[in-house]
Amino acid sequence: MPLPKLIEVVPFSAEQLAQFKATKAEIVIPGSKSITNRALVLAAQATGMVTLKGALWSEDTEAMTDCMHRLGVEVDVAADPEVAANRILTVKGCGGKLPKGGTEAEPLELFVANAGTAARFLTAMVCLGDGVYRLSGVPRMHERPQKELIRALRALGYRIDTPNDMLPAVVYGGGPKPGRVEVSVEDSSQFASALLLSSRVGGWQVALSEGADPDELPYVEMTRQMTATFPHSGGTFQIEPDASSASYFHAANALFPDVAPVRVMACQPPKADGGTGWQIDAEYPRLSPVAAVPNPSSTALSGEKYLEAHGVKEAVAEAVAEVLRTRPADPLGAISGLLGAREESAAKRRKVTVSRKTDLGDAIMTAITIAPLAPVPFSFTDLGVLRKQECERVRALHDELTKCGARVLESGQTLDITPSEAGSLGRATIKTYHDHRMAMCFATLGLAVPGLKIEDPSCVRKTVPSFFQLLGAAPPGGLGVHIWECDPVSGARVRRLTEPEDLFAAAGK
Repeated sequence: MPLPKLIEVVPFSAEQLAQFKATKAEIVIPGSKSITNRALVLAAQATGMVTLKGALWSEDTEAMTDCMHRLGVEVDVAADPEVAANRILTVKGCGGKLPKGGTEAEPLELFVANAGTAARFLTAMVCLGDGVYRLSGVPRMHERPQKELIRALRALGYRIDTPNDMLPAVVYGGGPKPGRVEVSVEDSSQFASALLLSSRVGGWQVALSEGADPDELPYVEMTRQMTATFPHSGGTFQIEPDASSASYFHAANALFPDVAPVRVMACQPPKADGGTGWQIDAEYPRLSPVAAVPNPSSTALSGEKYLEAHGVKEAVAEAVAEVLRTRPADPLGAISGLLGAREESAAKRRKVTVSRKTDLGDAIMTAITIAPLAPVPFSFTDLGVLRKQECERVRALHDELTKCGARVLESGQTLDITPSEAGSLGRATIKTYHDHRMAMCFATLGLAVPGLKIEDPSCVRKTVPSFFQLLGAAPPGGLGVHIWECDPVSGARVRRLTEPEDLFAAAGK
């Protein structure tokens, strides 16, 4: 059976948390959507056979694969013996010449669903064909930005017909047309990535518009590095596990730092720790809000790094210094009282700022969602691009967190979040806006706050169709979370979902 229309995620019990101290969940993260869809474009343009290992199989990557088939690109899809949500994709490269194309009277139809990567990357790639192609998607995809990419391709000499510079669009292939083109990434970095992925075959010299800071464009840098290292003459390419998807499980550790219930397996570490640096969201564990715990010095996760990050280390030093000056009769009691006051004062002074441009990618949504449980205020900045994605994500996060009882202030492209007590949050039905990340973010928050019901949980099929399986499976293969089907009208619990097939958001073969 598919996932029900409404589910409830039940917070961990004390008994469940105690069990994690003996048996951790060991979560193997599926492949990166961003890398998989980039790799499919590069493989299609290769001159030999390319095997993509660890490729994600989800709604977005299935849409890209289906479009490749329609273009005549041979893609063999085989099960991945290591990760059920992945596939091994074997692509017969076409050397930059697309086998199929339509005519002006009957363009070749390419349906991209709501996959921004497929919409942008294929628009550029089919310019290299010699037919006519019509790209379309779901209604939300027809609202998402495409104008700057279309402008850049027209500047290179390609004909693209669209009444509003969005999808649906009809692209007239013209083959390689070497030249220099400048592109703005203000609305989406995928515009630059789309041009870069096809630049080797097209002969395009791609430059970012004046004022664009490469350090603020991690997804463009991912594309540059992939094109530089990809086996264009044939070979094997390994897809990294998805760092954005890993953020939900890192967040589970941040919500329970004295237990740290999850070992996140096989993911790239942050670049400073030896990672490739391809995925900016590999930085999530370093930047995640961390929930307050009763005794922050009781575990490695909540020890000196925790204290230092939240300004408590300075508070301890100040309290001890004051006691040494005054020499009270009860020094330990005096330290305890002063420490409480100093910690509170330090926390108020120490607002943490996290930027969508320079610090995190899509995983900033995970950080925003759990931030109300941190002991310090957070300011999440440069969020404008979130408004133009699967839904208007800034407004959606604001509204749904407010519904949960969180204190959230939206100002321009910033969300400011003030700490709340766990007991004051929850008991809300979360609208997901058909956005996979909204569903996964609030399901993660539901591990720590009561009464969170998630509408349309099947939307996770876009990137992590196995997400609720990973939550619901018993440790060590999952977190052992209790997930209930709820009546979509009354909200009452109907049955607990325990079978793997009941928790999987099927995306296809």
